[in-house]
Amino acid sequence: MNDDLLFANEEAQEKHIIASSDHVIAASPGSWKVLIADDEEEVHAMTKMVLKKFEFDGRKLELLSAYSGSETIAMMKEHSDIAILLLDVVMERDNSGLEVVKKIREELSNPFVRIILRTGQPGQAPEEDVIRHYDINDYKSKTELTVQKLYTSMIASLRAFKDMKTIEFNRIGLEHIVKSTRVLFVEKTIGKFSQSALQSTIELLGNRSRSDRL
Repeated sequence: MNDDLLFANEEAQEKHIIASSDHVIAASPGSWKVLIADDEEEVHAMTKMVLKKFEFDGRKLELLSAYSGSETIAMMKEHSDIAILLLDVVMERDNSGLEVVKKIREELSNPFVRIILRTGQPGQAPEEDVIRHYDINDYKSKTELTVQKLYTSMIASLRAFKDMKTIEFNRIGLEHIVKSTRVLFVEKTIGKFSQSALQSTIELLGNRSRSDRL
């Protein structure tokens, strides 16, 4: 596959490919995790080269790699905080990418990761059908995915991921507040009941003592 098919008609910003391990590059605390899932090494190399200086909200990217559908699922299980999945449709099977989408959303119950589906064969997985039947967030043909379009998709996806995580954080916080309020209410109610019961017992004993004297 040539560069034009990866990022249509835009030259690579740099001539060299970043030295990296097979699975991770540019890891750093506080970075956004992005998983590149594709069975072509050249796609990984070009994507990492284009995105190596990308930043959003003051945080860089941690770029992970998977080369099959099964490896993608394994990486998603290992890194539950992945923000974006750049997912190829055709890997070990013609519909590997679509199977991955269903497993992520249904089996892993992960609604947060933003899934950008990339395909070199748009006719094999028609956009309208895929968007309608699979919970993905963007659909890109590799022949149309320029550097600028990739950047735009990345920013939109990270913004959505951040907003969803903020909402989830606030929801959990609210649940804790409600739970704590219930506990305090119960404790306060029990405390009042105990105090009232004790007072009633004292009065009862007092009345009984006076009765015995009579």
